[in-house]
Amino acid sequence: MCGVFAIFATGLGIEEKRQLTTQALVQMQHRGPDAWGLYNSPKATLGHVRLSIVDVAAGHQPMVSGDQILSFNGEIFNHVELRAELESQGVVFETRSDTEVILKLYQRDGIECFRQFNGQFAIIIWDKREQRLIVARDRYGIRPLYILPYRGGWVFSSEMKAFDCLPGFRRSFSPAGLLEHGLLWNTLGETTVYNDVRSVESGTVKIFATSGEEQTRRYYQLGEELSARRDQFSSFEQAQEGLTQALSDAVTLRLRSDVPVGAYLSGGIDSTVISRLVKDATNHDFRTFSVAFEDESLDESLYQKMASEDVNSQHNEVRVSRQNIADSIADTVRHTERPIFRTAPTPLYLLSEKVQQERIKVVLTGEGADEILCGYDAFKELKILDSWKKSGYSPEVENALRDLYPHLAHYSDPKHFGLIRLYYEGFLDDYDNEMAGLNIRFNNNKILERYLNPDFGLQVDKSLMRERIAAQLPADFKHWTLMQRNSFLEMKTLLQGYLLSSQGDRMALSHGVEGRFPFLDHQVVEQAFAMPDEYKLRGFEQKAVLREAFTGKIPQQIIDRPKRPYMAPDLISFIDDSGNLQGMAAEMMNDQAIKDAGLFNHEMVVKFLKKFKRGVPKDIGYRDNMIFTFIYSTQLCHYWLNKPVHDAPDYGLCTVDIVDTL
Repeated sequence: MCGVFAIFATGLGIEEKRQLTTQALVQMQHRGPDAWGLYNSPKATLGHVRLSIVDVAAGHQPMVSGDQILSFNGEIFNHVELRAELESQGVVFETRSDTEVILKLYQRDGIECFRQFNGQFAIIIWDKREQRLIVARDRYGIRPLYILPYRGGWVFSSEMKAFDCLPGFRRSFSPAGLLEHGLLWNTLGETTVYNDVRSVESGTVKIFATSGEEQTRRYYQLGEELSARRDQFSSFEQAQEGLTQALSDAVTLRLRSDVPVGAYLSGGIDSTVISRLVKDATNHDFRTFSVAFEDESLDESLYQKMASEDVNSQHNEVRVSRQNIADSIADTVRHTERPIFRTAPTPLYLLSEKVQQERIKVVLTGEGADEILCGYDAFKELKILDSWKKSGYSPEVENALRDLYPHLAHYSDPKHFGLIRLYYEGFLDDYDNEMAGLNIRFNNNKILERYLNPDFGLQVDKSLMRERIAAQLPADFKHWTLMQRNSFLEMKTLLQGYLLSSQGDRMALSHGVEGRFPFLDHQVVEQAFAMPDEYKLRGFEQKAVLREAFTGKIPQQIIDRPKRPYMAPDLISFIDDSGNLQGMAAEMMNDQAIKDAGLFNHEMVVKFLKKFKRGVPKDIGYRDNMIFTFIYSTQLCHYWLNKPVHDAPDYGLCTVDIVDTL
């Protein structure tokens, strides 16, 4: 995995572009610590930091082939098959890298090439012949790519912090973007939490001309194969076989590497399945990595070790304390580049550090399974509401409602159940609209609006947000099932905007580790998407088809255990038993710091913190944890925005340094 940067069609001089690009690459050298390269010309400048994984000796970037120059972050997992096809047509290759395959396929097919890739990527191509710059992003937004209009042209980067090197530009929060992120855990379309900075949408290719014209074309839309695949499985058993084969193929492709590959183990079924398939594909020892917590209520090391022993892996564990969370959250937020809602990314930041220390560059993980196989409790919530609306409030509905969140203290308290029932009853009239499960998240997160500074220019217009969501939806979306609609929305919001960024790409690559996600192979996704809902959510049993498919293949205790969200100590990591803020939280969350940043209503923040003047109660709720973490991480973002950028020494090995006069 790598980092990319490009400057196109600006009024900058060629030497100035070289200096700025070098400085920008330094801000991202954690993504590519092995080497860096630069292509510089009057119209386009491309930079690259490299994490060497495939064709370590020869796959340097930016890569030049004829009139096309490429800088690429990611992997094309089916590059072997694509190479064989091209070679059968007489195409000659000079390297074994997937980078060269991209260039050769682009030279043959133009922008139609991207739909042929099975991979995770952010690609930049300067086409001198056509005088255009092409940028493209993978189907599900696994790898990031940002755009900034600048000096009459554009600048592109894998991470937004690289833009801070540009003279005359400094990131500042967008009121609308910050609020949208707070309500949905993501921003919609190309919007980000910062003014002027845009994100290339997943599944799209953008074309920039030297004339200033910009075009966007979508080469992939989730669900576009739905009608063709609708009758793919005639039975539950056939669906199990199909899913097992598709996942096995996806794992085999993602084991392609010239460096050792490991796997993360969370203790849940998804990562356990991936580790089993890795073992079956390689039949030799491999490394697994897990996060364990000193807080026993959060620790899942028993199941992690069970999964490791089952595949006989060399297991590595990072044990995380509340103090570790407090000490590392500032660095975590520097890498997320946006506010977070829980501290869960921080242990993953520490885990990737351990992976790097063990000299492993690639890990396979289980992200994506919950979204495509109805694994979240949001799917159960929708099914409960659907049954309630259509058949009335039955004992089955009540039992399902009581069992929704056993890990939350108030759910196990009988005196609160009447309020819980009343809360969900309020969604009966609109659970089936275009926002599906987002209605509940929107409602839960709307409390964050109260804490934002009213002078910050924030206004919530729910109808406008619904219009923005509707603009992202496929034409036949209303004809999809309720679960399919919610899968789509979860992938567009929580998965892309949070799990794959704040907990995925950013935490792994903060220490030069590449994460690969077999459940997000597009063949697996489309297959799961087209399955009947009852195969995925059988009654109220989540991921039923996956559980049945791997019964007898992984430990039964892991198959049978209820879904448990990955959680880390939140507010309790930052407030002592006397109610005092600890460490950097005391600096960032005091009354004056809140006033100086100007992002929050300082009176509301002071009132909120007074609730914990005697310490954090053991039964603290999800909402209070979310409020604190959102405010604190936003303050930390503000802190990093006002720090000077790193100097730009000539670090590492410069493998490509091309000056083009045309």
